[in-house]
Amino acid sequence: MAKGGSGKMLYFVLYVVLIVELLIISTERDELEEEEHKIRDKMLVSIAESYKAPLILAAVPKSLDFNVGSADSKEATVVLSAIGLVSEDEKKNVEFTVKVKGSPVPSGWPGELSSANADTNKAYYVLNESGTGKFIAKITNEGDFKFVAQCRVQRSVPDYLTERLKGQLMELIGDLKEGVSNQEEFTIRAKRQGGVKQAAGALVD
Repeated sequence: MAKGGSGKMLYFVLYVVLIVELLIISTERDELEEEEHKIRDKMLVSIAESYKAPLILAAVPKSLDFNVGSADSKEATVVLSAIGLVSEDEKKNVEFTVKVKGSPVPSGWPGELSSANADTNKAYYVLNESGTGKFIAKITNEGDFKFVAQCRVQRSVPDYLTERLKGQLMELIGDLKEGVSNQEEFTIRAKRQGGVKQAAGALVD
């Protein structure tokens, strides 16, 4: 009998130990889930703040010297960095525009350029390369040419979020509106090293 009682006691102790272990695992799991929820909520708040921040456009360089007719520099390039894009769709769909403002126009200037209808066969065009703009100018006449660039995009939430998280993010953001950047000015100073100077076009306000 004593021997049988000891066996029952052993099973009871093992049962209690198992229950305690399960409770510990359950508690640790709940704590882990709670921590994950906190991290997720902080992430959503951070993403929401990114949408509320202004869209900023920066041109690099702001001033560029270009050697007209040089075999080594056939085109002038200015990089347009859009700061504040969040989702991949925004980077893919952001539109960059460039126009001349407050200076003569370079020879063959077609008017306002847009990355939405870029034609790389032309002398002037602007591209969108994964959220970064690139203005290309094949200038053939001398002058100090002043340009102004801007970008705009329809805001959209990241695709990697689940539908539930997208809904929570939208509650934090509110309405998704079109983002429009500041107008960023830059200058290209085109000079010819020797040869005949060609006159620039008319002044554009």
